[in-house]
Amino acid sequence: MSEIAIQIAVPYLTVEQYSRFSGIPENTIRWMIQQGRLPIRSKIKPKEKPLINLLALMREANDQVI
Repeated sequence: MSEIAIQIAVPYLTVEQYSRFSGIPENTIRWMIQQGRLPIRSKIKPKEKPLINLLALMREANDQVI
């Protein structure tokens, strides 16, 4: 079985950073967060900026590998 090693610079990105990284518009990213399609770090205060959890996205992608 072959292994894939992936390195990420940071475990979390803001909506703005993820938009630049992925090319997806910020409004679409916010909609995806509301729909539960993008995992975010748990917020302590309601007004905190959502942080997209890249590690959770990598795990999800890994689980979809055949």
